[in-house]
Amino acid sequence: MNKSLMVCTIGGGSGMPIVNKALIKAGFDNIKSIVTTFDSGGDSGRMRTDERGKILAFSDYWRALISLWDDDKQKEVWTDMLRFRDGRGRNFGNIFFQFLSEKEGKLADVDSAFEALTGAKLKGSVVPVSNDSANFCFTTVSGKKYCGEHNLDDLRMSLDKIDNIWLKPKVKANKEAIESIIKADVIIVCPGSMYGSILINFLPDGIVEAYKKSKAKKILMTNISSMANENHGFDQNDYLATFEKYLKIKSPFDLILMADLKKLNQKLLNEVLKFYALEHSFPIKFNKKSKVKTLLLDIAKIEEKNMRLRHSEEKLGEVFETLIL
Repeated sequence: MNKSLMVCTIGGGSGMPIVNKALIKAGFDNIKSIVTTFDSGGDSGRMRTDERGKILAFSDYWRALISLWDDDKQKEVWTDMLRFRDGRGRNFGNIFFQFLSEKEGKLADVDSAFEALTGAKLKGSVVPVSNDSANFCFTTVSGKKYCGEHNLDDLRMSLDKIDNIWLKPKVKANKEAIESIIKADVIIVCPGSMYGSILINFLPDGIVEAYKKSKAKKILMTNISSMANENHGFDQNDYLATFEKYLKIKSPFDLILMADLKKLNQKLLNEVLKFYALEHSFPIKFNKKSKVKTLLLDIAKIEEKNMRLRHSEEKLGEVFETLIL
């Protein structure tokens, strides 16, 4: 891909930072990362509960921001500090970015303040999908109803799959997020929780319309493995059908990228997959009769310490450097 292109990444969780780092390794330096601000799990959830749900979640924001910082010693120090948790599980990163957000007036203005304070050389900016607070709600195929994104995580091993999602209350999209999508040359929908990290970003009013209006080349990166309550048994065509439902557009992607697990050490992979199976989690299937151009690529790695499958930022970087759209 042309390195001068403006690339817009959409997501949250741990998937988006890997994609951002891979883009930087490939030489891109004009990245707009649109992140969800509706997390209600862990320390973010406790902070939002303390504030009666009136503040945004900061965790996805600052993780994405750090991923746009080119590697150096200063980054290592700040990353360690921001990840620090005290004995009560409170995360310094969330508290620090709440302070910066209140000082600057809104979360969208924090990037420049963070650069000035740390000397960070960011290769882009992070854009909150909305400046308003809301809760992620969903129903399951059995008819149960939940509000709060943390419920999605708590039920991740359940085969009672999600049937519908919405935000409560309805909120408007951040104008900068809308502009980033419309002006982008390339949009990458990142791997991550399909509902809690990805599709949630399309729920604020204005995002779907901006996505339809955008002339960008649109890329979907599927997860490596399924989550039982989200995409159990999925292939890339099932992904497409789900995104078509919420984006209200036929064939919302020009290209799909999937991980080819045959490129990994098969003996070690089989051991890893046994652990995944205990969580009702299985590799996303590759359908040879894909409805959209799909590339099956060597972009995964095995994290032996935790026996987990991850996207490799090094391998992804090589793909982004040579990818022709």
